[in-house]
Amino acid sequence: MKKKELVDFIVGLLLMFLAVIIILLPTFKITNIKIVLLTIFGFYAIFKIVSFILIYKEKDYESLFTSLVSGSSLIATSLIELTTKNIALILMIWMGLMSLIKLKKADFYHDRENKMWILRLLILFIFIASGLLTSINLFYDNSVQILLIGYFFLVNSILDTISPLIEYISRGIYESNK
Repeated sequence: MKKKELVDFIVGLLLMFLAVIIILLPTFKITNIKIVLLTIFGFYAIFKIVSFILIYKEKDYESLFTSLVSGSSLIATSLIELTTKNIALILMIWMGLMSLIKLKKADFYHDRENKMWILRLLILFIFIASGLLTSINLFYDNSVQILLIGYFFLVNSILDTISPLIEYISRGIYESNK
């Protein structure tokens, strides 16, 4: 596995682990949505900036942009009062900006005539669908909101983990066919 694929895979696994912890929080009667969102956006920003630093020589700025968007969402979450509408708005803005980043990455692969652009577009559509469903269904009590946000970030981290795995597998298949 290349360094970039390995770093992306590990970051995806760490984010998946974080999402599972978030899903388990209502079980332990932790239902403060502000702390949950601050934790998610904070760890997301930290993991992605570390990922960018580790793969800086690859000239891939997806992790940097993701870190900036997550950091901005962290600041917005800490500054505003979190009503249900504000939570949905923050998630929708985060999801919209993340969608632009993912679309740019798909375009990057398409410009280089790499078939990974199809996978990236499929991941983008799944990401948008799960984000919209999460944002629409946030009008329940805090424990359900935490579960929905946890599941959304779990789906997102699974999608982030799938991409480097498929790149690694497809490169192995391509090289074995030579």
